[in-house]
Amino acid sequence: MPGFRPPQDFVFFADEAGISQDRFTVVGGICIHKNSISEVHDAIREYRKTANMNAELKWTKITNQKVEEYQELVDYFFALNSTNRAHFYAIIFDSHQWDHKSYNASDADVGLSKLYYQLTLHRFVKTCGRDPGHTLAICVDHRNSSTSLIDLKNMINAGARKSLGIDHYPVKQLVPFDSKKDDILQLNDVILGAVCAARNGKHLLPATRKAKREIAASVLKKSGLDSYEQDTPRDNFRFSIWNMKPRPRR
Repeated sequence: MPGFRPPQDFVFFADEAGISQDRFTVVGGICIHKNSISEVHDAIREYRKTANMNAELKWTKITNQKVEEYQELVDYFFALNSTNRAHFYAIIFDSHQWDHKSYNASDADVGLSKLYYQLTLHRFVKTCGRDPGHTLAICVDHRNSSTSLIDLKNMINAGARKSLGIDHYPVKQLVPFDSKKDDILQLNDVILGAVCAARNGKHLLPATRKAKREIAASVLKKSGLDSYEQDTPRDNFRFSIWNMKPRPRR
């Protein structure tokens, strides 16, 4: 699978979860150096062969019959994560606290785009973009948005200058990509889905499929966190959780 392989030094593969019926919306992604992308694709291609996992890898597709195969995929991610070869950043927002009318021009998608902005700026760019020699790319799963990706990229670069004191433009690309054609986006979907499920308490509900409860609990345990209700320290970029506080209601 060719996937997204840009020339930039660091790539952030991002998506969202919990935007329909869940209380907590999560935007999250995997940060990886360009030199590791081919290796990860090769490893997942081999995993697909040995585990007979030929379909799209996705949180919603985890079944009780495939729980061991998905656990193997989770173990692979944390092998990358524990050796600092792939980081995971997530921002969480309580959807009960949205005030779209006051702050987002009554457009829920504007609020979601702001989560992408905050996460990429204060986690991805802050971590990887300070060095003038580092260039960055952001790859998001295809989404219909009222915010153009070009505008979002420009806002992130402007924010890097204003908020982080970065006097160059680190983000060179912010592009959509079909997750069906990229194994890293699919890997992110599984990790992100597990985080979202646990933040919404679904891993504790008997109504949740047993395999999903197990995978969500496994990701939480391997992250080294007790829960996702508390933020990780700001200098912890290996597996970063940020619960964004709402602005005061008007």
